[in-house]
Amino acid sequence: MTLIFPAWPTPADSAQVDRAIQQQVNTQKQAAGVQTKIDSLDDETRRMVEEYRANLAELDELTRYNDQLDKLLADQATELSRREAQLEELETLKQKLFPFLLEMLAALEKVVEVDTPFLPQERLERVRSLRELMNRADVALPEKYRRLMEAFRIEAQYGHNIETYEGPLADNGKTRTVRFLRFGRVGLYYLTLDGLEAGVWEEATRSWRVLDRDYLRSLDHAMRIAAKQAPPNLVTLPVPAPEAP
Repeated sequence: MTLIFPAWPTPADSAQVDRAIQQQVNTQKQAAGVQTKIDSLDDETRRMVEEYRANLAELDELTRYNDQLDKLLADQATELSRREAQLEELETLKQKLFPFLLEMLAALEKVVEVDTPFLPQERLERVRSLRELMNRADVALPEKYRRLMEAFRIEAQYGHNIETYEGPLADNGKTRTVRFLRFGRVGLYYLTLDGLEAGVWEEATRSWRVLDRDYLRSLDHAMRIAAKQAPPNLVTLPVPAPEAP
């Protein structure tokens, strides 16, 4: 039998093997380092892709916001133009309205002047106050209009109610305090405080006419009805005939 023994490696062979092994280890280390770099680059790439997508989403959101903002600004510009046009129209209206108010005030003053002379001081004072108001720069035009319309409403109400009041009566150069009775704008009467004289205003002559004593009691009763001191009832009083306009 023949036994074959492997040759024992020489020191040179061992060194060569060690170098080969070391080279293999280094190669594996390099490969691991390259893989690490590749993995790192892959993570960075994914991060950059995600950031890019996020930026795209933000850009899209900003684009939509800018579109909405542009639409809002366009709407506001249109509204601003409309308001400016309204202001111009309002200014034009103001320029036309103020002379119209002065004309209405003059008409009101004329009504008080030629109307039946009831509550003359009160009505003339109202006109004077309105005239003063129209000349005030610190009072807005709508307030002037409101006050003038209120005065016209008061004048209109005089034709639909009755009232009695005390006041001065000027007649034939003399002035005395009497009680007045106003039936709308149909009739204006007076009764002296002692109840011994009564009169009626005649528009045709623009003067007072003394009534017969037969009307004293009826007029006194009518005044008590107007003052709500007696229940409503029929009274007999002379009514001036209406005039043709």
